[in-house]
Amino acid sequence: MASAPQAASDKLRIVYDEMSAKFVSQGLNVGFINTARQRYIYQGSDLVPLPYAKFPTSLGSDTVRLIVIPLAKASAQLVKAVSALSRDFQQALRSGAELYVNEPERWHITVFHTSKYDDTRPNPLKPLAADLQQTESVHRAPPSSDALHQEHQTMQKLVGQNQPINLEVHRVLLADSGTLLVCLIDRDGSLNHLREQLTRAFPGAPMRQTQIMHVSVLRLLTAQQLSSEERRRLQAICDEYTTELKGMQITATELW
Repeated sequence: MASAPQAASDKLRIVYDEMSAKFVSQGLNVGFINTARQRYIYQGSDLVPLPYAKFPTSLGSDTVRLIVIPLAKASAQLVKAVSALSRDFQQALRSGAELYVNEPERWHITVFHTSKYDDTRPNPLKPLAADLQQTESVHRAPPSSDALHQEHQTMQKLVGQNQPINLEVHRVLLADSGTLLVCLIDRDGSLNHLREQLTRAFPGAPMRQTQIMHVSVLRLLTAQQLSSEERRRLQAICDEYTTELKGMQITATELW
């Protein structure tokens, strides 16, 4: 019988393979990309995420809070390889394609959200009050300085107790959301264990948390379906880099 970490990794492998197969067979989710495009603006000639302060209902700087593994601190080798992946993928795109390119220093693996832009949480250390559950997320009060301090202390304690985090690359894929992903598995259950502890420590955190382990390299933002030839060309690059990177191990000792 497989160990719990092995079983969890096996499930993730299936999820990733299904995500890749979905793009190959169905292409992009154009409706999703069209909605996502509204959260990006041009800064010169580059598309960048819309600042939270410029959302239809302005959000404060402390609204979105999360713990991440910065890739540059975990593996310079993987950063170098993913930089080449990003370059090759961009060169294979149709001329004029709109996209947001994540810079290498911003590449990360999301561990846990204590508050999200579409599900703000003023104090995730406590279950969300019944009246706030009925309040539109953007209208909830911002966190107090005391709540932020306690949240930060709790994060630091749990992160300090759960290092290092040991991961392994499984595959590169283009999700139907238009996001180019480097997908990883948990080698020894260390990341899953930390996520479980954070879930228990923050009962008032957003219910919807990321279940996969991935680095978002870039995002296609042209709400137009790809041709069969374009799909094959982009998938070939994903397959090439999957062959190159699969099995590469990284160890994270620093989380942000």
